[in-house]
Amino acid sequence: MKRKRLAELVREEAEGLKEAIPEPAPAERRAEPAPPEPPKERPTPKYLTYVRKECRLRPDQLDALTALARKLNRERKGGERITENTLIRWAVDLLLNQASHIGLGEAPGRRRA
Repeated sequence: MKRKRLAELVREEAEGLKEAIPEPAPAERRAEPAPPEPPKERPTPKYLTYVRKECRLRPDQLDALTALARKLNRERKGGERITENTLIRWAVDLLLNQASHIGLGEAPGRRRA
């Protein structure tokens, strides 16, 4: 005997239900509800908007980042979760904002001659 697929079983059950329920008289019919709205797309998670870049850290740096992230998460009053990667992004932003003060000039990444 051939095994039936789930879709076939569901279709058979739906047809059986249609046959079991009598059609209402035309006077008893109600206006059909509007078709459901298409499902709203979920916004893209923020971490997926970032470009992946690998960074190697010393064990003491990683331990300190983990401890700081945990401390900040305990103290925060809602909002986004703070991760080690969040702290690294903040550090990079600080470095880039202070580039002219540490001798990197206007174009970070370009060395002075």
